[in-house]
Amino acid sequence: MMLLTEQLNETHFSRSEREVISFIEEEKEKIEDYSITYIAKKTYTSPSTLVRIAKKLGYSGWNDFKKDYLEEIHYLNSHFNDIDANTPFDEDESFMNIAYKIGQLHRESIEDTLSLINIESLEKAIQLLLKAKRIHIMAITNLIYAAEELVFKFRRIGVDARTYTDQYLLAEAYMIPKEDCCIFISYSGQTEPLLETAQILKNKGVPLIAITSIGDNTLSHLSDTSLYVTTREKSYKKISAYTSLESIHLLMDILYSCYFRCNYDQNYKHKIKLAQLTESRQINNNIIKDEE
Repeated sequence: MMLLTEQLNETHFSRSEREVISFIEEEKEKIEDYSITYIAKKTYTSPSTLVRIAKKLGYSGWNDFKKDYLEEIHYLNSHFNDIDANTPFDEDESFMNIAYKIGQLHRESIEDTLSLINIESLEKAIQLLLKAKRIHIMAITNLIYAAEELVFKFRRIGVDARTYTDQYLLAEAYMIPKEDCCIFISYSGQTEPLLETAQILKNKGVPLIAITSIGDNTLSHLSDTSLYVTTREKSYKKISAYTSLESIHLLMDILYSCYFRCNYDQNYKHKIKLAQLTESRQINNNIIKDEE
């Protein structure tokens, strides 16, 4: 997974192309008002140089690149201005300061995630889930626990939902029919076992929903629609995945809640009846006790 701002530094560009890159990195949001001719003039290059840059980055033309670059700059400049998602506290912080900063980090993660939601992508994801005979949730390592939580929620309203441990992903992919739907959870969008599984399912025509980071990653390209996780953490240099996990849980709760709303009365009655049949416990706390 690589952001456009990172690709600008990692991609090989000619000397004249580098002049343009330096200019847009310095001007940032200001290039929204600059024409391709103006930028070429200011960098002593030509409009064709700008088009070549865009094509090297996988775009058909400069305006497509410019649109995505401006959106990314706007995203990176919003939220998390006062706290580092990778190292939110120092070694000499008091416990109460740490508590406050982690709370702030979670609040920022929620706001950041909500800013990334595209209504068309969300609606498409819900429609794919509603049409599915079964819902499969694919994740590896610690994200399996997040997948299990979503499976639990779905099953409590009568939905046939499943998840799998790492070693069964490929075998299950060959057995999943196209009438089902799969949700893939991957922060990087580049996890090889998940990509191999997703490719098998895509070839079979199984609808795929990605929960992943922004930027250029393979999982989002393979999927029918994507919901984007707050993308602030480095792959390795972080204390913990505070923001990405908060963001993933929020997106899964949103998917479940929107699905629930589409058949609200039936889902609510099913949920309450199952809870009454299976959850027997003595509750003395009047705050959480249900009224008779």
